[in-house]
Amino acid sequence: MYSRLHLTLLFSLLSFVLHAQEKLTGKIVNNRNEPVSGVSVRISGTQNGTTSNVEGRYSLNLTPGTKYELEFSAVNYIGKKVSDVVIGAGLDNTLDIVLEFAPSDLAGVTVRTTSRRMESTNTLLNFQKNNTAVSSGIAADFIRRTPDKNTGEVLRRVSGTSIQDNKFVVIRGLSDRYNSAFINGAQLPSSEPDKKAFSFDVIPSQLIDNIIINKTATPDLTGEFAGGLVQVITKDIPTSSQLAFGVSLGYNTQSTFKDFLSNERGPNDWLGFSDRKLPSAYPKKYGAYNYLTTDDKVAVSKSFRDDVYRQAQSTAGPIQQYNLTWSNVVRTKNNAQWGSVIGVTYRNAKQLYNANKELNEYFDYTDAQNKYTVNWGAVANIAWTKGRHKVAFKNLYNQLLDDNYYVRSGLNFDGLQEVSLRSSVLNQRTLYSSQLEGTHQLFKDIRFQWNLNYSYNHKQTPDLRVQTYSRTIGSSGPLTLNLRGNNTNRFFSDLSDNAFGYNASLAIPFTLGAHKQTVKVGGSATVRLRDFRGIILGLKEPDDQSITTQPFDQAFLHQNFRPDGFYYTTDLQNPSDKYYGVSALSAGYVMFDNKLNDAIRIVWGSRFENFEQFLKSNTLTSDKASILNTNKFDVLPSANLTWSVNSKTNFRVAGSRTVARPEFREVASFAFFDFEQLASISGTPGLKRSSILNADVRYEYYPRSGELLSLGAFYKNFADPIELTLNESSTGSRRQYEYRNAEKANLIGVEAEFRKSLSFLGGSKWLENLYFNGNVSVIFSKVQVGNTNAAGDKLESTNRPLQGQSPYLINAGFQYDGENGTNVSLLYNRIGKRLALVGNATFPSIYERPRDLVDFQISQKVFKRKGEVRLTVSDILNQRYVSYQEAFNGKGTLPFIDYRMGTTISLGFNYNLDLKK
Repeated sequence: MYSRLHLTLLFSLLSFVLHAQEKLTGKIVNNRNEPVSGVSVRISGTQNGTTSNVEGRYSLNLTPGTKYELEFSAVNYIGKKVSDVVIGAGLDNTLDIVLEFAPSDLAGVTVRTTSRRMESTNTLLNFQKNNTAVSSGIAADFIRRTPDKNTGEVLRRVSGTSIQDNKFVVIRGLSDRYNSAFINGAQLPSSEPDKKAFSFDVIPSQLIDNIIINKTATPDLTGEFAGGLVQVITKDIPTSSQLAFGVSLGYNTQSTFKDFLSNERGPNDWLGFSDRKLPSAYPKKYGAYNYLTTDDKVAVSKSFRDDVYRQAQSTAGPIQQYNLTWSNVVRTKNNAQWGSVIGVTYRNAKQLYNANKELNEYFDYTDAQNKYTVNWGAVANIAWTKGRHKVAFKNLYNQLLDDNYYVRSGLNFDGLQEVSLRSSVLNQRTLYSSQLEGTHQLFKDIRFQWNLNYSYNHKQTPDLRVQTYSRTIGSSGPLTLNLRGNNTNRFFSDLSDNAFGYNASLAIPFTLGAHKQTVKVGGSATVRLRDFRGIILGLKEPDDQSITTQPFDQAFLHQNFRPDGFYYTTDLQNPSDKYYGVSALSAGYVMFDNKLNDAIRIVWGSRFENFEQFLKSNTLTSDKASILNTNKFDVLPSANLTWSVNSKTNFRVAGSRTVARPEFREVASFAFFDFEQLASISGTPGLKRSSILNADVRYEYYPRSGELLSLGAFYKNFADPIELTLNESSTGSRRQYEYRNAEKANLIGVEAEFRKSLSFLGGSKWLENLYFNGNVSVIFSKVQVGNTNAAGDKLESTNRPLQGQSPYLINAGFQYDGENGTNVSLLYNRIGKRLALVGNATFPSIYERPRDLVDFQISQKVFKRKGEVRLTVSDILNQRYVSYQEAFNGKGTLPFIDYRMGTTISLGFNYNLDLKK
């Protein structure tokens, strides 16, 4: 009896396993990149099937291991059959489809059959091929095959794109201030107090679904860019319920297991939250400290912690990275679907390197850098969809703590001093972005989309400490605290930026002649509130000079704060060290998407933007408020014409007018001296917005599925370009930079992009899975700068390249996607000589030297393809980062800064656990 029961259970279990169902999911779009709802998805020869929802997404139950042929059909589209569809655990159980509009004589006919492999690969480049604008992009599957840990590093793989300072994007040779960033359809604010730029290193790469960079303008997107519009899309509704986790440990050749120096860490530093702050005894009212008595100033000074200068030694452990993602799908009885993605990623690293800083006859320093970084992020997206409607709530949070403790030694020839400096530069950043969005397919295929968004950006510099000792060169006397100027100080700053916005659009299809047309109207508004306050504290020169020679960790103990000793002063404080700003951008647009015949498509229209900016700050020399109030209306027309010679070839021509507006920081008088860069930066009230005329031509050839060859040229003309330039009053050891409008500028460039399978080299099947891809850009620019003499008289203009521009960029690499789960990538990146900082007649400009960056990664699927082991080697060549000045006579160069970051070797493991209901 028991044997019979066992056999019955065994056969039942075997039957369940053999007939267990897996879900095939995907998205169906047309050849305008629009989702197609109501598409019939059916297994050939049966009545089993489903239909796509308002997003074009579908889900179909299939038996694992069985080979299927699927039919996709919809009214007004050419049907498609796809063969060799097999799903199973650890396989790619997704299939995205592109349907083409059908001429009236082919409506309802299925004329095309492709293999599963060809169709899946084809969707990789479909967006770029059918996009309304000239664009380049990178998808999640490519990101997984790179060693890049954040979005900033991912972006340097995109055609015509490079990264400055490891986080700021430079597109087509244009610096960060000429580019815009969007996340899930909402514009991101500037994340830096001193730049009009978004710091892309705050978004972990694991949370990204895809990145698209529009290089030409369309009326439905902001007109405030010249280089590129970066659109980051985080993970959305999942295709299945899963729990995925991963861990990675990295070894850096010049950091890991070495001695690491810092001030003592706070208990929550490992979470990205510092406990550094101004003591409560310090007056909250701005400037109130100045009116305290000497005894009260001493009392307040003693309320600051006196143990913060202690130097702690630890060991730089392996670089740690962890990620955990939970995705869930619920399908209800009324054919609705709920989906959610919740993910967390965490990274912790200690990095060591020595930076040599030399500027001709002014100084020669060596900085022993000890950089501690914590970065963790979370995404929480939930969406509901039913039939022709979808509503989603998307949230992204990121916390970043970056502390650079460095010890400087060397000679200051300008002051004839031997210098010993210690500094702890800690920055803490918080980013929260949230969107509530909806898509609704109304009657007669009218599509209504809306988005309500909010973003919060908070950056703190809590207790940046600089402590400088010096003595006369050649002297044998003790090193003495240098309290002059800001050589020894403590700096606190707090910047908060809140942005509220909405956008809405209505896309109305209509027929003109034999072709489907679309008119899209919409509007948007964004209101930003920014509040910034900085406090810099120097020290009173003591009557008792003996305490100025005490060691760095004892000089500022509480017993040395007394009327005849130290106490903090605000002599370094400027009235302009705070500002408050409000801006409002209102926009409306009309855009036509016209098909003139079977081959020619033109997307054209105009955007109308009204920008208001209010900023209140004090001047550098008085407490009197300085108020800026700007109101500017712009008409921004654009047109993108695509001639599809055949199904494989596109010719594109585009033209537009765009603008670049000053950021709050660029028009505020606030000045800050950066000891790491040995320079100060200040804003300039009265900056004009830049107006840019853009023109593009591009040839695209898609020889076969997954392959691309494109060649394009572009031209830009700038009126009143904004640049960061060196002030004439600068000295060699104290350079002062400020924002200015140049007269005009021109930029011209060419770019090529390719992706090619190496199957043409022979009959080996593995060559079909080996791709060679890359992109090359060559760019030339010329800025005309209007010069004046001390009396304000106009002098002869000078010409030079645009700040941040490289004459060329190269990306190349091999990628192998094996059918047995093996993936291999070898990637190469190089940028040409880049103008980093603009000089003047006294001090030459500073350039970055080209360097070759080579990365390698190999991964292997394990545990029935549910797990993956990944080995990564980043920056294999470990070439030096070098910046330099060009000699005025054009003969030779003068070194400025050089250092190496080391090669990083990482080993990681990821695992996906199915959560079947």
